[in-house]
Amino acid sequence: MRKRNLYQKKSKPMFKRKRSPAKTVLSVIFVILLLAGIAFLGYSVGKPIVEFLGGRDKPAVTEPKEPEEQIKPEPAVTEAPEEEDEPEPEITEPEPEPEPVIGKKILYVTIPTGAPTEDYLKGRIEFAKVNGYYGVSVELLSVGGGIKYNTANERAISSNAISTSHIADLSAIAKQINDSGLVSYARVSALTDHIASWDKSVCYLFENSTSTWLDNSVDKGGKPWISPFSTVARDYISSIVKEISDAGFSGIIAGELEFPPFRNSDLRYVGSSVTSADRYKALQNFSNALQGAVGSDKSYAVEVDAQDVVSGRAEILKDPASLNADTVYIRYDSAAVGLRIVKTDETEISYSGLSEAEKLTVVMNAAAEALKNSGKTVIPAVTDEALIPQLVSMGYDEQKIIIY
Repeated sequence: MRKRNLYQKKSKPMFKRKRSPAKTVLSVIFVILLLAGIAFLGYSVGKPIVEFLGGRDKPAVTEPKEPEEQIKPEPAVTEAPEEEDEPEPEITEPEPEPEPVIGKKILYVTIPTGAPTEDYLKGRIEFAKVNGYYGVSVELLSVGGGIKYNTANERAISSNAISTSHIADLSAIAKQINDSGLVSYARVSALTDHIASWDKSVCYLFENSTSTWLDNSVDKGGKPWISPFSTVARDYISSIVKEISDAGFSGIIAGELEFPPFRNSDLRYVGSSVTSADRYKALQNFSNALQGAVGSDKSYAVEVDAQDVVSGRAEILKDPASLNADTVYIRYDSAAVGLRIVKTDETEISYSGLSEAEKLTVVMNAAAEALKNSGKTVIPAVTDEALIPQLVSMGYDEQKIIIY
């Protein structure tokens, strides 16, 4: 029998060789760091995916709020039902009153001799109101010196200057005109007095004499004229104007601010006062005294004949800047103008062959041209109402045109 060769293999040790503590610690730390990295990576990548998938499958969950502290409800207060307000009655606003229509034209009124004065004036005032006039101009001091109202002026009374047909209560007439919605004007003839002028203190006298100048011989009815050179005459007419203004009239229109129609012999008798080139200043001073008597709160105007303006004989307008009147009425009377006017320089203006409208146009244009640089307002005064449309077409305001 063959003898097997038995041999013993080299065997591994039953226990591993023991590691050092330092290596063990490092291995543990490494494992921990590795696991932490894997966990961080998994969280970073996995959370958005989970949220995305969770958002698709489940509705968003609102985290419950912490319960609020319960407040005990206050006891309910039962209010009494409010009474329904009664509807206020509708107030209808009154419609605004229409603006008053401003009339046109001024009606000139003169009191006829023997007429029942107050009744006549009342009728004319009513006529002006109904027919849409702007104002009424009443003649209160007439050509010749007659006073048409019951004046308290002593000189007028003593000289019997009050007309037989006169207004008993001037203030009442002024009030009646104003209350009718019309503007009240009074017209006075400033320098044509033949009544009070018999007093030597107010009339023209021969130079260096006490003899009264008359416009004609006594046997032919010669009359004295009031003189603008007389202070007494100026005071007399001014007191009349003030009395009218104080009665309630809104404006005064003064006409006939002119010298008498002296003949050459008359000029020699009366002397230097009426032959001087400056005599026009007496007219202007007289007019300015009247304007002062009217007062600054009322209107004052002078009236001049158209033919005198065109001819250059309207001496009151010789130096307009010295005249205290803002308005100049140009009185146009076709018959008085005639067919020709001879000017102071002896040139002649002919109106032959012209229609009434054409003649009016030529005369008024010449008058306006004479006053164009005067600073005065020019207003026509006509004796024929049919001429007014032509004046309006020329640019004149119809409102204050006077109808004689």
